[in-house]
Amino acid sequence: MSAFGITMPDGRTAEQYTEDYQQMLEQIASGIPPTDEDLSLAPLIFRWLVDRVDYGAGEQYLHVFGFFEGHPFIQDGHYGRTSPLLQLDRGMTWARCRSRVYRLREPLAKWLVK
Repeated sequence: MSAFGITMPDGRTAEQYTEDYQQMLEQIASGIPPTDEDLSLAPLIFRWLVDRVDYGAGEQYLHVFGFFEGHPFIQDGHYGRTSPLLQLDRGMTWARCRSRVYRLREPLAKWLVK
């Protein structure tokens, strides 16, 4: 149980979530990509796109939207969105979001152009 009494939907305590988020920010600042192990454990998003979500009061964040596999609480094959996007790999094979790293396969544009 968290000292704050909060458990995230994926089972992490609020402290672990905050620690993981801080570590991701440090990796981004240092130019360190996710490890092969990080990516092997990462959920997959396919037929994805990046779009902006307006949270009101002028707050807007980018998210990855798409169909998920291996996510802790989005059922396989269901459409959803990530937490706010922090980093998108230039090759568009992975994304770091506030809550975790994702593997990316087949952006939506490839499915729209036949």
